[in-house]
Amino acid sequence: MKKTVCMVLAMLAGFCFSADLFANEKDHQKKNYENEKFVWTDNYVSEGNHAALAPSTEEIVTTCLSKDGKPLRWVRKNDIYKYGKFTGTSTLETALYNMAVDEMINNFEKDGTLRTGLYWGGVWTRDVSYSSLLSLAYMCPDKVKNSLEVKIDRMGRIIQDTGTGGSWPCSSDRVVWALSAWNIYLATGDIEWLQKAYPVIIKSLECDDMVVFNPQTGLYRGESSFIDWREQSYPTWAQPADIYLSECLGTNAAYYGVLKVTADMAAALGFKKDVKKYTQKAEALKKAINDKFWVEEDGYYASYWYGRQNLIRTQHSETLGESFCVLFGIADEERAAKVISSMHVGEFGPPIFSPQIVSQGNYHNNGVWPYVTSFWGKAAAKAENETALLHALACNVRTAALYATNYENYSFNTGNPYTTLMNSPNMLWGLSGFMGLFHRTFFGFEFSQDGLALNPFVPTVLAGTRKLEAFPYRGMSLDITVKGSGHEIASCLIDGKEADAFIPADWTGKHTVEIVMKGEHKPSSINLVGYIGMPETPVVQETTGKLQWKAVEGAAKYEVLKDGQVAAETTACEWTATENGEYQVRAISAKGVHSFTSEPLRYYADASIQMLGVDKWLDEKLGEQVKLKVTVPVTGWYVIDWEYANGSGEVEQRNHCANRQLYVDGKNFTTMVFPQRGLDDWKNYGWSTPVKLYLKKGSHQLALRYLEKNININIDLDKAHVKSLRLTQLP
Repeated sequence: MKKTVCMVLAMLAGFCFSADLFANEKDHQKKNYENEKFVWTDNYVSEGNHAALAPSTEEIVTTCLSKDGKPLRWVRKNDIYKYGKFTGTSTLETALYNMAVDEMINNFEKDGTLRTGLYWGGVWTRDVSYSSLLSLAYMCPDKVKNSLEVKIDRMGRIIQDTGTGGSWPCSSDRVVWALSAWNIYLATGDIEWLQKAYPVIIKSLECDDMVVFNPQTGLYRGESSFIDWREQSYPTWAQPADIYLSECLGTNAAYYGVLKVTADMAAALGFKKDVKKYTQKAEALKKAINDKFWVEEDGYYASYWYGRQNLIRTQHSETLGESFCVLFGIADEERAAKVISSMHVGEFGPPIFSPQIVSQGNYHNNGVWPYVTSFWGKAAAKAENETALLHALACNVRTAALYATNYENYSFNTGNPYTTLMNSPNMLWGLSGFMGLFHRTFFGFEFSQDGLALNPFVPTVLAGTRKLEAFPYRGMSLDITVKGSGHEIASCLIDGKEADAFIPADWTGKHTVEIVMKGEHKPSSINLVGYIGMPETPVVQETTGKLQWKAVEGAAKYEVLKDGQVAAETTACEWTATENGEYQVRAISAKGVHSFTSEPLRYYADASIQMLGVDKWLDEKLGEQVKLKVTVPVTGWYVIDWEYANGSGEVEQRNHCANRQLYVDGKNFTTMVFPQRGLDDWKNYGWSTPVKLYLKKGSHQLALRYLEKNININIDLDKAHVKSLRLTQLP
């Protein structure tokens, strides 16, 4: 291997490589990690005919070329050492850390905010929030503060700046802003910042309580956190209204974390009633997540519930959500261990979700994102899974070294960042994840209101001495040294005296910390799998109760679902419904992999559906109402939805989703959502979110009212046209 790497390096034009770079055998004999795809030794990473190494701690060279065929190389260009000086066990380890800090500084904008990546300017709510949570809250808190402040709208709410159907509430993960705000406070102790952030969080949560929260399930609606390219994670039939109805693991886990830190904020600010309120809400959500998402036979949480009238649980695992369940304490110790050892993991890292959608390209689907890998690595450390932690570290080291930058994503199959649908080098959450995983692993950073705890977790093969010198923390300068390996501390000296590995927040000046690890680890494992593709989603036609569909390639059988429950199993491509209900079909492969369910079809043999004309505009006047009188023939359960058009924006861009409050006989019942369906396309009619309600025989008044908490993130453009109402009598 040594000769191959040297030859390849020597062939690179533009660089003066020589075999001298590999002259010291001792530096590259120890293997840190190896699988069938790549090898990471002390000072180089190799994959096939490609290799990368660090000639110095301020330079990384690689045989990989850029997307346009140019040589790649990283050389330090910024003053990185004012953020502390890291010294690893090898030149490459140190250089990779230095590159992450260097790229962090590259993302500092002139206005004091953080750009998202080399190719993507501006601040994005979830990007900066998750980057902060990983490391930037303590690395550059002022820059994060400035970035968070530009993501507050003029009503004092957190901005949802990307997602489906006019974004909020179809996408609802803007609340991760609160996690970032709290972590800034933990790192800095800045109570004035907390006082500024708290009312923004409360106002946002109060809107979400009315518009996003589902009291029937105890869960929050909206698409999976950050997985906001709908074709990449949902069935193609799913409309924006369907995305809103979905209840997703990652989003709900994020909400749980937010509710917890909101209670902590309230305690820090002296708001006792809010402490009780948000603690209770957090505990109720934790129970709902465990009740609704946990799949015992798989050993992990399902990614989401989806559908229309009836929601169905997916078969997928979802790495960010699984990681949050471990990190935030949603999973107990036993479940946390199962999650980390059972989740699907590839040789290049954990996929965003698994199984994959065969017909879609590489991005969220069939993709690995280093920042998500970093969260997974942190979760692995908490679960004390050495195998998973080492794998996370190795995968992040591999892509950063070979491509001489921190990319946003790369292909699950190939590990190549150039074959994904969208990407950027020098990516904010990629580099913050790299630094954060190093800090969590090698030094065990755990910030609290009281101070900085150090709880390292160093895999056995990575044993050695690491230093972090002149690290700034709350006005202090810390020199931290960690020796050995393991997840338990054998000894700790602070300023030369035996002590707990904890730096109180009220200390000042310069301090030294010397930690020696015990060198012990528990047995551990991961579920390393190859590519797993889903069967295609059946396309079902219904004629007078007869369901028909074309054979799905690779399907061994089909399940017919009625009202969200399995009603039949068949190997044929047809089935006849004999009862009224909502029907779907899914294909199942010989290995038991499920397709998405088909688009829901309502079959009603009798006259159970009323169509009532409306032809009204929902405009931007607060208090405005659209009223409609309905008459039901018998007492029972009904489903209502509205046929509407919203031409204020494309499905995937802008922020003009219209939300209105449904009143039934003068009482506030629930929120109806009318997402964007196409820019300037006011003839494109579809169906709003449906709602199930119990009505007594006779006449009832329905009204759509526009309340302040319904106002979308755009604020100024918030309209839709309602054509008709569909009233469906349920069996």
